[in-house]
Amino acid sequence: MSKLEQNIISHQIWLQRLGTQTASLSIPFVIRMKAEVKEAVQAFGDDARTVKKLNKMLASLESVLDDVTGDWKSTIEKSLKEIADYENKWFRHTLTDNLREEKRSFVSGPTADELWSAVKFVPLSLNDKPVGLIDLLDGWTTSEKNRLARGVQSGFVQGMTTRQIVQQTVGAGGLADISLRDAFTIAHTGVAHVSNVARDELYKANDDIVSKYRIVATLDGRTSATCRGLDSQVFPVGKGPLPPFHPRCRTTTAPVIDDDFLSFLDEGAMRAARGADGGMQVDANTSYYEFLKSQPAWFQDQAIGPTRGAILRNSGMTPEEFRAASIDGFGRPLTLKEMAEVDSRVAKYLAGNS
Repeated sequence: MSKLEQNIISHQIWLQRLGTQTASLSIPFVIRMKAEVKEAVQAFGDDARTVKKLNKMLASLESVLDDVTGDWKSTIEKSLKEIADYENKWFRHTLTDNLREEKRSFVSGPTADELWSAVKFVPLSLNDKPVGLIDLLDGWTTSEKNRLARGVQSGFVQGMTTRQIVQQTVGAGGLADISLRDAFTIAHTGVAHVSNVARDELYKANDDIVSKYRIVATLDGRTSATCRGLDSQVFPVGKGPLPPFHPRCRTTTAPVIDDDFLSFLDEGAMRAARGADGGMQVDANTSYYEFLKSQPAWFQDQAIGPTRGAILRNSGMTPEEFRAASIDGFGRPLTLKEMAEVDSRVAKYLAGNS
């Protein structure tokens, strides 16, 4: 692994923190939504309730929530556009800095507008449900406006008091807390998307230098089945899966570059991981399942489940063989039954321990 790939992995840690900062931009908007709901419900009161009055109040509330959620979308979209531009410049600079001097002048990349067009055009494949970034943002504005308005409506239909309705919709643990959680998820996922598209566009612009890329997942106990299976896999640029693979995905990509292009290589390069004993460094070429197999049984079981953990330990499969039996050709995780159909050693283990 080159110093370039190490820089990218380290940058990914910073990017996850940036995702949290971007997500926190949602807090003032949800606070505004809570205040508007509370004010509308309290103004409606407990007396002289009619369907006509309720519909009028809900129409007014939905209009106000439309404005607030629209402002949220504009703020998050602006932030993501700035992050995309930064990621474009950072990766172009990092790629250039790691190439041999005679190759550095050849590095090119998209303009900010070209990259943003790509960010909006390339869909996110979240758990096999492709969705555009703008559609993802629009989805939150619609769903959360409806969530709160229907929550208020439901409370009145059920004969709740204004105090109870306020508690149900905007109190601690109420519907607005779900709105905030979902806003955080979208922001985190959006940051991952713009970063990975920025990287992919630079790969395409420099296909004479970067012809392939490697999937780089996080080595810890929280990594998803999809990301575990795809970690360390290499794909031709423009012909493979692109993170994020699910909401709040932490996986990224790194370019595969011929050694002749690089300014220097790092012997003994390391990769960060978090195992049973906490933070650690492992060989940079360690795949997820190689890392996992080096961990104690309880950590393996916690990460992938006790049955899969036992198969990894006792079936005689190598980490790479286990990985190959865990996902299909599209990177989707397989069930235990499907794994048994792929590899007879899984079937044999399951039959002997049923």
